[in-house]
Amino acid sequence: MLRSVLLFVSVLFLTHCASINSLSLTPIPQDRNSQVKTEKSKVIILGFNFDNDFVDEVVEDLKRQCPKGKVSGLLTKDENINYFLYFVWKKQITATGYCLSSNSQSPNRNGEL
Repeated sequence: MLRSVLLFVSVLFLTHCASINSLSLTPIPQDRNSQVKTEKSKVIILGFNFDNDFVDEVVEDLKRQCPKGKVSGLLTKDENINYFLYFVWKKQITATGYCLSSNSQSPNRNGEL
């Protein structure tokens, strides 16, 4: 009996779920030689989230990877990964794009950093 209860509790707390809340893509440039990518996350316990400052780091990190150009063709994903019966979850932002040098021309300038 104790073994069954322990197994049930273990399975219950080791399960998790992931979902994507939003996905966005800006126009992809012709020059796709230099890819830049960043991923930032934050753990939230019992739903107490006091700030979303970690999202600001995404833009700064992409700019740091492409200091003398512009980032275009940006794909962003906003994910929630839920652990422990939704008592703990991780909010994760992933951004991938292409660094265009200042002499490269993009057909559409929307979505550039």
